[in-house]
Amino acid sequence: MTSQIKTAWRNIINNKLFSVLNIVGLATSFAVTILLLSFVRKETSFDTFHRNFSNIYRVNTEFDAEYENLKTPQLPNSVAPAMLAEVSGVENTARLVKHDFGTIASIRVGDQNFPESALYLSDSSLFQIFDFQFIEGSAQHVFDQPNSIVISASTRDKIFGDRLVIDEILTINNQDTMRVAGVFQDLPENSTLDCNMIYSMMDSWMGKNVYWSNSSYETYALLNPAADPKLVEKQTDALLDKYMADNRFLKRLFLQPLADVHLYSTDLHESNNARAGNHVTIKLAILLAAITLLIACINYMNLATARSSKNAKDVGVAKVLGATGKQVILRFYTEAALVTLIAIALGYGVAILLAPIFEQITQTTWSYHSLWNQQLIGITFLLWIGITLLAGSYPAYYMNKISPLILMNKSALKNTFANRMRRILVVCQFTASIILLSSIMIIAQQMRYVQQKDLGYEPSGVMAISINSLSSKAQFQALNDGLRNLASTTSSVAAQSMMGMRESGKQVRKLVTDSKGLPVSTNSVSGPIAETLKLQLLAGNDLPENLSTTDTTCYVLINETVLKYLGYATPEAAIGKPIVTEMRPTNSVISGVLSDFHYTSLKESVGGYLYYRMNRPSESQAQLFIRFQSAQVSTYLDQVAEVFKQHVPDGAFVYEFTDEHVARMYQEETRTANITGLFSGLAILISCLGLFGLASSMAEQRIKEIGIRKVLGSSVNSILLLLSKDFIKLVCLSIVIATPIAWWAMHSWLADFSYRIELEWWVFGVAGLIALLIALLTISGQALRAALANPIQSLRNE
Repeated sequence: MTSQIKTAWRNIINNKLFSVLNIVGLATSFAVTILLLSFVRKETSFDTFHRNFSNIYRVNTEFDAEYENLKTPQLPNSVAPAMLAEVSGVENTARLVKHDFGTIASIRVGDQNFPESALYLSDSSLFQIFDFQFIEGSAQHVFDQPNSIVISASTRDKIFGDRLVIDEILTINNQDTMRVAGVFQDLPENSTLDCNMIYSMMDSWMGKNVYWSNSSYETYALLNPAADPKLVEKQTDALLDKYMADNRFLKRLFLQPLADVHLYSTDLHESNNARAGNHVTIKLAILLAAITLLIACINYMNLATARSSKNAKDVGVAKVLGATGKQVILRFYTEAALVTLIAIALGYGVAILLAPIFEQITQTTWSYHSLWNQQLIGITFLLWIGITLLAGSYPAYYMNKISPLILMNKSALKNTFANRMRRILVVCQFTASIILLSSIMIIAQQMRYVQQKDLGYEPSGVMAISINSLSSKAQFQALNDGLRNLASTTSSVAAQSMMGMRESGKQVRKLVTDSKGLPVSTNSVSGPIAETLKLQLLAGNDLPENLSTTDTTCYVLINETVLKYLGYATPEAAIGKPIVTEMRPTNSVISGVLSDFHYTSLKESVGGYLYYRMNRPSESQAQLFIRFQSAQVSTYLDQVAEVFKQHVPDGAFVYEFTDEHVARMYQEETRTANITGLFSGLAILISCLGLFGLASSMAEQRIKEIGIRKVLGSSVNSILLLLSKDFIKLVCLSIVIATPIAWWAMHSWLADFSYRIELEWWVFGVAGLIALLIALLTISGQALRAALANPIQSLRNE
């Protein structure tokens, strides 16, 4: 075995160019694979640390056809207690909802204010279903006393410092005073739950008033290990028939295993999970890792067989001297194993260098310790064995099957099966590269379309600040006036919610007697919202800012979807007409008609939307939207913060830009695009390394033919064409094979978007042309060097 290693090492040293190309290609592919597999491992490890992991289920629902069969984890708060009382096999249930349905809270301790976006209400049973590690207090008793709250260790450190905090007092939005009853270790990054603070749902009307008429609460169920989830699901779904017979707007209830919550929730609307992943991204990461490794293996096989004429004499002599077939095979496998081992070591180093870029494009944290976990090391070892066997198999068995006489006759090696096999492998390489190029271009086009599409309003230049901590209308008015007095402010209005965040779900009807109507999202505002968001007003007027205290009218702005449902021929025809809403009082009038606008992502079609203005609305206005014009955004932000601090000294200043909110709607698609772009580029680079080596080998093998042609008068251009035309044919064949595969893959990906680009033939043509140019540029250097070489040098030994 030692002699085999020495021989393999001598071959690596004596063939420096091919060895470097192989090692660099394999090292790059290993770096890509290591990073992608560490990402996959983290994404697939979500929630596995809970002891009851395999028996925990989230209860989801699907709305009926009126609501476009929308699926969501948001349920009525009555589902959890009904399941616990009436469904066999259910050991425990817990409800979870964000404070004020998702607005950022202002936490006050002493004279300091802190914003908190991960404040939740829950049942105490949450701590029995999930594993919270308490470092102060007890999971079984934290909510024994009313107005108790538990906080994470990092939140404790931020607010109180590193000290014991049991019985400390904090205030939420200057309204609810809470006593700290426990501190739990921060939930790990691979936790679906992202709670920083939790207080008892039973301290709120949300827990005390149980109802079936509103869906806003996530529900988790712990099943008995012996229970049949399908039977439990059937019994749970039957609760709808029992309790919603008079107003059945939910089509069904269904269970989702906790194992699926992180990666298989992309089709669910309004999930609280800020760490949601996507199983498509995981499959793409695995596919990219496999493609890069395959391309690197193809490179190795191509370059190894391309060097067959160099290896022929050594192998021939060895066979004449009595070397067995097993020894010949072992020689090539040993060389493949040694090259792969060196590549793995370098690949780990490259992975460390690429880690900061990887963190940025995947929008996740990456620990260097993840390189050394047993699972990844085990996978790496298996990859070493597998790639050694795959990459070394063809050259080993190819050289072994040829007789010693043929091996020592270089001319006999030409036009053999090896040449045909190399062509097949090159086609495979460039087929994969063209598919990747096409995918990159189409994904980039769709994301550009998403970013540039007219949404029906202008999200840029608008800031939303939280006003939950305001205590009175007078305080709001003073704050609003102060912000409007800033030179860069153009308009402002308070609203219930950012678009697509926490609007209320209601219905509008054509007649009071109609039992069902059109589902709409409603958003309570304090005044002219169209002016601030630059919504396109087709007819009528914006909503009024000032109302008489005796005015009982609800003024509404409807979008075109609602207009069409109501049956008005033109927007003008609807102005001033009454509309049947679920607002109280019921005296609602259409003030204006808006052009349809995209309040959710372009994956969803536009539904009915309604802004309304009235005295004493049932929904509070949680955010103040400010439109501004300033080249110095940071300066303006400081000015807004100063005005807020002046008028709301007891509240935390929390802000968000609406264009950033829109961008977050496509966070997963952006991550997919970034992963595809970077690692596809690296895969294409590996292909080019192999093609470069192959072109060098082919030029070297034909060096005497080139010398003879030059002596006989061939031009440099004709020699360039001679060396390039075979590769050009192979790339053209790759284009033909890759195009339908890429079209199918991208058509499937685009199907998730309600609004999307059309696939056009020229994209695949451009991808093929780019691949062809890359191939020509890669080959041309070696071809030109061979064409310009002095023919005397190549012919002197003939």
